[in-house]
Amino acid sequence: MARTKLDDKGRVSIPAPLRHELGLAPEDEVIVERQGGQIVLRKAVPEIIRVNSRGGWRRKPVVTAKEAFAGP
Repeated sequence: MARTKLDDKGRVSIPAPLRHELGLAPEDEVIVERQGGQIVLRKAVPEIIRVNSRGGWRRKPVVTAKEAFAGP
């Protein structure tokens, strides 16, 4: 388990081995969620905009093959 600290502005640095393991690159977005007493970070899934059959816009998440076949 890796440990890190908040800086004076409340930012957290994710240790390099975890960033590499999770495929996080500079400028990647992460989602911050609270689950009970824990804070959970997860990589944001890019979205593409599509037009539905009635001409309206909708967003559909893009999932890579690596993400689709990755275990929990």
